Amino acid sequence: MSEGERFVYSGQAGVGRTLPSCKVSEHPEQDLYTAVETRDSGIDDPAAIEKLLVAYTKAVEGSPACR
Repeated sequence: MSEGERFVYSGQAGVGRTLPSCKVSEHPEQDLYTAVETRDSGIDDPAAIEKLLVAYTKAVEGSPACR
């Protein structure tokens, strides 16, 4: 779990919570989360998953999906 409990991840998957200002117009009362997962059983790299998860979550926050 990351500092601030915004991201939870392992060496193969993770979930991130977008900023409170990120809302989906169809469901403004709900929080938006992101998820990443590798399907390669040979990968176990928490640092890489964290880096990918943080970058992906920030990209979603800057996208039209987040209004």
